[in-house]
Amino acid sequence: MDNKKHFTAQETRFTGKYNKRLYSTLRESYAPFLTKIIFSILIGFIGRVLLLFNANVIGYWVDSFCVGVNCQKPPKFIYEHIQAWNHNNYILFILGLCIFGFLFTVLFRVTFSRLSARAVSRLYDEVTFRTSRYPMSFFDSTPTGRIMTRFSSDYGNVFRLFGGPLAEFISIITDLIVMVFLITIASPLYLMLVLGVGVINFFIYKLNRDNLRKERRELSHSRSPSIAHFAETAQGASSVRTYLKQESFFTRFQKLNMDFLNQKLKTFKLLTLFSFQMNSVTALLLLVTGISAYYFTQWGWLSIGSVGVAFTFITLSGNTVHMFFEWLAQFEEALVGVERLDQYLHLPIEVGASLPPQAAFKTHHWIHKTELTKSQFTDNQFFNSPIEVKVEKLSFRYRPDLPIVLNDINFELKQGDRLGIVGKTGSGKSSLIQALFYLYPIDHGKIEIQGLSPILTLDDYKNKNKITLADYRKKIALIGQDPTLFKGTLFENLALNNTASPTEVKEVLERVGLDEWLKQLPKQLHYRIDEKGKNLSHGEKQLICMARCLLQKSPVVIMDEATSSVDPQSEELMIKATEKIFANRTQIIIAHRLSTLEKCNKILWIHQGRMEMMGTQEEVLPRFTQAHKQELIL
Repeated sequence: MDNKKHFTAQETRFTGKYNKRLYSTLRESYAPFLTKIIFSILIGFIGRVLLLFNANVIGYWVDSFCVGVNCQKPPKFIYEHIQAWNHNNYILFILGLCIFGFLFTVLFRVTFSRLSARAVSRLYDEVTFRTSRYPMSFFDSTPTGRIMTRFSSDYGNVFRLFGGPLAEFISIITDLIVMVFLITIASPLYLMLVLGVGVINFFIYKLNRDNLRKERRELSHSRSPSIAHFAETAQGASSVRTYLKQESFFTRFQKLNMDFLNQKLKTFKLLTLFSFQMNSVTALLLLVTGISAYYFTQWGWLSIGSVGVAFTFITLSGNTVHMFFEWLAQFEEALVGVERLDQYLHLPIEVGASLPPQAAFKTHHWIHKTELTKSQFTDNQFFNSPIEVKVEKLSFRYRPDLPIVLNDINFELKQGDRLGIVGKTGSGKSSLIQALFYLYPIDHGKIEIQGLSPILTLDDYKNKNKITLADYRKKIALIGQDPTLFKGTLFENLALNNTASPTEVKEVLERVGLDEWLKQLPKQLHYRIDEKGKNLSHGEKQLICMARCLLQKSPVVIMDEATSSVDPQSEELMIKATEKIFANRTQIIIAHRLSTLEKCNKILWIHQGRMEMMGTQEEVLPRFTQAHKQELIL
């Protein structure tokens, strides 16, 4: 089977060189902080110069004990300033270098780490923002655990290395530059040796680089399946236990987790080999330095102090070069995380959605141009149409590679109409709701609310009867079968747009019959609701959603089998409340029980994605009931 036709998308594998777009994304992440970051790096550079120059000063101090014609002197421009120094001068100068070098280094580390963390968080926030605007087909085809891996493991790798550790990496680069300069001052003879070792280390890094990139990418890839499987298992824990499938789920998780651990071990072995090669070169450098130092002093080419300085810096530089390439390898691991976040940053968002003008990263997505739309949409807020909802020649499918689930649907509703939708399971009732919200691209036809439809193309900006997708969706309120509540206070769950006052919220709760219930709650409107409303009954959640719809003030209210999971008494209360509360609004009701449709003045019967019949209750329901009974008998 063609992989493109698989409903569950495969995790992306990255190969080869890093995309140039990745570096552009990093540049945009750091852009607002670039001036401060450059200044902090300069401060850090000065701090490292001050600290490392201590070795040269100590070398000059040692050489000051040498008396005679054969004594090696410091460079002339330095010797002229220190020739009259005594021991106290050296001690005070070294102490001053240490204090200021330490302060400058700390200032750099703190400042740079904070700025870098903010830059990476900026990337994370932007990716999160855009992920919330992905097409529904993305969430249908991508396991939740796989998405969470991007926002946990991958982001963790990025944040862990682009914060304080990146400051360490920059310090290492600074140290190498300063050491080369100070070694040259102390003893130019060792400069070529240090540069030669650097070249050898570079070739060792280059020899291992492609394999390191490949295995780190495989490690990031292999982490996702086990997390995705665990998340899906946790979500379906009750079903897994009911059907006694614990063993099969555990076996699969064990296999996926073992694949990840094996890949982690493989990556660790490669890193260990890389580190061993670097350490071998450092050991060789120390051996050559020790032997050469003996002969250079015997031949009078170097003083004891300069040998000490050179040996100190060569020892440090060997370790520093080793650390540099190890950190460079780890930095590339962080780039793998940036690469994966960057992919999410550039994925297509849903048709009709746009980014705000202040979008931080330049991508191919639409930017909402306020100056082009403000004037025309202000008038449309008061657009008056005799038809509240118009569906014309609607054809709908969830993805281009999936079959059509709705075909040639047509109806019109006026203000105050109550449309009941009936049909067997799988006939397309819920798909019609998805289409009304434009949650998926419409294959053919159009849907209008109050004569308005959403902007889906650039040309739509010029149409006065078009509004943004977000504004269009505000015209529809939904009460679903499984009411959605969020972790937070009762007030936060009701006043989602932050425009309702506590007084308005209380009045609405009273209208849906929750005034006495509210009085009994501790902290009332500040009562904390658990995730998914787990500390509330199903009926309470439905009534809260009804109150939310009232506060939303949308002209169209959709009830998608809202009473199917409540007891008959609660259902009767909800139906009466609906009749009274939403009397002046257009209602679309998908019913689980036909008794729910008693007050509907229009009934739409959908069969296999097509309009079987539309009319009054007296015209449609008897024929629907008869057809349904015949199918049950057959």
